[in-house]
Amino acid sequence: MKKLLFGLLSLTLLTTACKKDKDAPAMTKENIAGTYKMIADVFKETGQPDVDDFATAPACEKDDLFKFNVDGSFQAVDAGQSCDPAGGFEALWSVSGNQITVGEQTYTITKFDGSILEIKEWSGTETDGHGSVVTFQKQ
Repeated sequence: MKKLLFGLLSLTLLTTACKKDKDAPAMTKENIAGTYKMIADVFKETGQPDVDDFATAPACEKDDLFKFNVDGSFQAVDAGQSCDPAGGFEALWSVSGNQITVGEQTYTITKFDGSILEIKEWSGTETDGHGSVVTFQKQ
């Protein structure tokens, strides 16, 4: 009887402890669409230490919202504490594979899990270049 109970307990633990990882959602306009807030902005340069640009950004920029609408319109909104002069702009956006274009600028999506959107802007090669990695969290 003890062996049976131990076996059932072991089986129960195995089936409940082994969760399958959720697949990341597809990088489609419908899945990405939403309102985001920037949570990180790191400048990277080959051979140099990373620079945390978000930590030194003015408070009036840290609370801004970025709206990716399903219709392809985009708005950067100077939300919360307003900057002087007030920021914000509108543009069109699109996504193709792991590339997202906002206005005239194209970025590489390095992470998208449905809640976190991380984009990278890079000049040069991976072994000799510089750029920024910006992380947004869906609101």
